[in-house]
Amino acid sequence: MTKTFITRTLSALVALILLFAAYYFLQVPGIKLVCYLLVLIGGYELINILLPKNTGKFHKGLFYTVLILIFHVAANYPAFAVVAFSLATVLFLVLSLLWDKAFTELDSLVQYHAKSVLGFVYLGLLPSYAYRLLELNNGLIWFLTLLAVVFAGDIGAYVVGVLIGKHKINPRLSPKKTWEGAFGGLLGSTIAGYVCSQFLPQIPLNALLVTAICAGFVAQFGDFFESLMKRVADVKDSGKIMPGHGGVLDRIDGVLFASPVIMMVASLFESY
Repeated sequence: MTKTFITRTLSALVALILLFAAYYFLQVPGIKLVCYLLVLIGGYELINILLPKNTGKFHKGLFYTVLILIFHVAANYPAFAVVAFSLATVLFLVLSLLWDKAFTELDSLVQYHAKSVLGFVYLGLLPSYAYRLLELNNGLIWFLTLLAVVFAGDIGAYVVGVLIGKHKINPRLSPKKTWEGAFGGLLGSTIAGYVCSQFLPQIPLNALLVTAICAGFVAQFGDFFESLMKRVADVKDSGKIMPGHGGVLDRIDGVLFASPVIMMVASLFESY
């Protein structure tokens, strides 16, 4: 436990230092660049998880290009996000059908389409909400609140799960996750929500605590969902870029699921 925990902690600290450096030198645009970088790296990892190993370069490139396009439009032009998603998906389907020689069976082509559209939602739309938080009043604080709630939940779940976790939630998806750890994670998210409330005095404390609990709850399922994708693809980690964590997707899976929750509440209060 000690060695793994130290490795994970050091890896997380390096990530936080890089994030701080991006803000220190470039302010909010630096954080936005980090978001783009994470999507670019995560998109590459997602190809290795969702798409079969025998998928041709054209289809992998098409998936990656459309994914980045959807994220860019959804993040910077939210009013056109739905239309852009629809048009990009149609374009993707048309081009992949015109170039379907790599698929010897119709089932494999359908699976490619279905998994690709799932990827567009997962890493095209979801991270755009975290990005758009930075556009709001107090956007940086909301963005940090999102990270704090998710990562505090991760730490709480890990520590409590290792110390007293006995009852498994779903061994098929994640053999180590326990109910005790899940409650520890919610406690960590709640504490993080309380701390962040001190920097958002205009937001009712009860509302922010409920938001932190809801975001922490769905963040844990974000972890389960990524575990499900990796199990199906027979992949242990999405990548190796972060020692102790795995790949980028292994680190931001909870953030992806929690970002629409934080965005909804932040937009509601910032609109007044």
